[in-house]
Amino acid sequence: MEEMYYMINIKIWLQGEITIENTGWGSDRLLNLCKRNDISIRNLKTIEDGYIFTVNMKDYKKILYFNNKIKSKITILNKSGLPNFFYKYKKRKIFAICILLCVISIFIFSNFIWKVSIIGNDIYTKEEIIKIINADYIPIGYKKSKINCNKLEKELRERFNNIAWISCEIRGTNLIVHINESIPNDKPIETEKPCNIIAYKDAIITEVITNKGKKIVSNGDQVKKNDILITGVVNISNEYDELIETTYTTAQGTVIGIVDYNYNDTFPIENTKKVYTGKTKKSFDLNIINSIIHIPSNNKLKSYDKISTTKTFSIFENLFLPIGYTTNCYKEYNLTNIKYTPEEAYDIANKRLLSYIENLKKKGVSILENNVKITIVNDECIASGIIKCKEVIGIPCDIEVTQEGE
Repeated sequence: MEEMYYMINIKIWLQGEITIENTGWGSDRLLNLCKRNDISIRNLKTIEDGYIFTVNMKDYKKILYFNNKIKSKITILNKSGLPNFFYKYKKRKIFAICILLCVISIFIFSNFIWKVSIIGNDIYTKEEIIKIINADYIPIGYKKSKINCNKLEKELRERFNNIAWISCEIRGTNLIVHINESIPNDKPIETEKPCNIIAYKDAIITEVITNKGKKIVSNGDQVKKNDILITGVVNISNEYDELIETTYTTAQGTVIGIVDYNYNDTFPIENTKKVYTGKTKKSFDLNIINSIIHIPSNNKLKSYDKISTTKTFSIFENLFLPIGYTTNCYKEYNLTNIKYTPEEAYDIANKRLLSYIENLKKKGVSILENNVKITIVNDECIASGIIKCKEVIGIPCDIEVTQEGE
């Protein structure tokens, strides 16, 4: 819808529009004639003796023709759009041509993806997800008409095991990826398309609540990732159990199961630690389409962390252009050797484990058992084991409905 809105606005601007005031006894009749002759009227306002409205510039002559018979008063209040721009700057042809080329370029660029946005991530960083999407699925500058969002969602779900649900949409030139790393207990994921409820990870079923569709599993069943839990495929049979018709609905319900999380965390007893000196440097890159132009900088730091932030220019909220810049921030550090005592190593491993469990709880996961053991073997601190949890495991998965004859 948003993309269509942009395209309509661009089309109107290219054609030009006029805002007029129509007063007098024949103003109502003029509106009726416009409607009868398919003249598009926008921003209609009623005033004391008539109307104010906006029409396309190409329709203005038709309105004048109709008004020759009606004799109502027409006053031009405003002109806008490309034709008016050329008329206004007709003596500055080079400037006008440059503007026209810019408009044509924007129109062409609007058919491609120039930005990928990630919403809802926690375990994975935005940079990590975007890098994988650009490298393996949708590179920057990819044609929008070739993108299959349903296929991309399925491939990303298979790629990222810790992500429960992914939804992709295109707005303007922005590919937006919505992520749920767990299923909230109080607000199930909603979709209007025909779908099944499937398991997003291996589990043992403990509870099934079916609101719409047909339940496939029961309490105590062991399910694998992508198994159907509640189906949206409804088969209608006659009194002889012969299939008459198959319909598709949006399966709705809540499925809860017991899930085993395999926890593994290892770090060396002897390690190096970064000690930041406080010195920082910056550099900038110019990004044009898929080319990067490095702007020279005086960076003489020896050891540093590099943090990059990219800004892509846009006209509207989601209409991004293939032009932007990257700010690179370099933070200098020195390395120092450290060696943990067994008590310190155990304390660090335990804090990491508690932080991991706390993040699970924030996502609505109930902890049933914590069987993680912390040991020190060959100068390494190893925390490993199974965390048994209970959580919502059902997510919607669109049904690919095949039309007859295909």
